[in-house]
Amino acid sequence: MSYLVDAFMTSKVQKVSPDTSLNQAYQILREYSFSSVPVVEGERPVGILSRSDLVRLGQPEQRSSLRGPLLTLPDRKVGEVMQKHPVSVTSQTPVAAAAALMVARRIHRVLVTHKDTLTGVFSTRDVMDALQAARSRAPISDYMSTPVLDVPTTATVKQATERLSESGVSGLVVVEDELPVGFFTQVEALQSAAEPGSTPVEDAMNYALLCLDLKTPLHRAAAQARATRARRILAVEHRRVWGILTGLDFARAATSLP
Repeated sequence: MSYLVDAFMTSKVQKVSPDTSLNQAYQILREYSFSSVPVVEGERPVGILSRSDLVRLGQPEQRSSLRGPLLTLPDRKVGEVMQKHPVSVTSQTPVAAAAALMVARRIHRVLVTHKDTLTGVFSTRDVMDALQAARSRAPISDYMSTPVLDVPTTATVKQATERLSESGVSGLVVVEDELPVGFFTQVEALQSAAEPGSTPVEDAMNYALLCLDLKTPLHRAAAQARATRARRILAVEHRRVWGILTGLDFARAATSLP
């Protein structure tokens, strides 16, 4: 059986134009809980705008929200700040090839086009669906990333942010008595920029945590990540964290699909 993008891509796509204001684009991302939105002229994709782009540009407010950070954004248009030349594939591209593009470019989604017209989006979340459908039984230990850097719950936001910057990683595991209780990533660091540096990291961390045994098969890990909307999975054994799986690790696993 050959796994093609067409079977797993998301076809109903929210879009914005280069003339859309950053505030309007931000409201779409918040309303639909998306991490990015394609930018089109007519139906032709010309860029992509991510939540991380907006967090970097905006001024975080000292308020929390279940739908992500509240930002005060500059009065600018999407076309001024979007990432241009988005990577695209066709609906008949093999999942393995699309996943390989994600891994090579270190991106979490590619646009799906037909004759320069946007027809969908294929993301690392869709990659998880493909791995689930393929019943991939390789253990998550085969694809986890190591080492896993952590920070204690007693640390402050300032200390956690400095550790992120010094280590060059995208996220830290927050631990208490050596047990993982949350994540502190670049997004949380930016979200908490308006808070006092002495704020406990526990007040700013992401609680969306999924811990699975090292031997858990990929298809089951993918299904649980999709069901819980967890963006990272910790691979554990005997209460010890051995590795971490992100969307790109799942994409790396999918490069071996037929």
